[in-house]
Amino acid sequence: MLNTRSFCLSAAIACCVFIILAGCTGKSQPSRFYTLTSMSEDQRGQAGAEQADDVAVGIGPVKVADYLDQTRIVTRTGDNNIDQAEFDQWTGSFKDNLINVLAENIGYLLRSDRISIHPWRSFMPIDYQVTVDIVRCDGELGKEVVLIARWNILRGEKQELATMKRSDIRVEFTGGSYEALVAAQSRALGTLGSEIVQAIQTAGQK
Repeated sequence: MLNTRSFCLSAAIACCVFIILAGCTGKSQPSRFYTLTSMSEDQRGQAGAEQADDVAVGIGPVKVADYLDQTRIVTRTGDNNIDQAEFDQWTGSFKDNLINVLAENIGYLLRSDRISIHPWRSFMPIDYQVTVDIVRCDGELGKEVVLIARWNILRGEKQELATMKRSDIRVEFTGGSYEALVAAQSRALGTLGSEIVQAIQTAGQK
């Protein structure tokens, strides 16, 4: 009799565990993956950059704030509050994605194929080197993205400091989706690329 009761109790517990696990599995959501994109044709046209005679530009080193360089997408819920998405993630490395998009934007605007990403081979000639420190690149869903970056432009083999600047770029967007957030971040990177290209062209006129 005792064995029968123990068996029934064990079976009941196992059944409950199975139901709980099945319920948890039913509520799980698939992960969604996102990537930053380079400037659109409209953005390039609005930037209005002039040809720079196939100038050679080296991008980097590029530093990205630690809290940004992770798999899950980061948003703000207040000035001092950070939220990490549970199911919305970056495809690959956020830092690598950002650097590649920035390099693409600069190449498009300068109309130059001679764009290298740090570290480049020592024998490659570089007319201008752009170093970047991304302090912030996040936003609040349904409101705006904020991109803050400190960057320098070094000129020639002697790496003469041509420009030292800080960019504070804000892009408003509607909709509370992560897709809209990432699109706004991409536009902000396009604006940063435009500011860097304008500084390179100004340095070339001196």
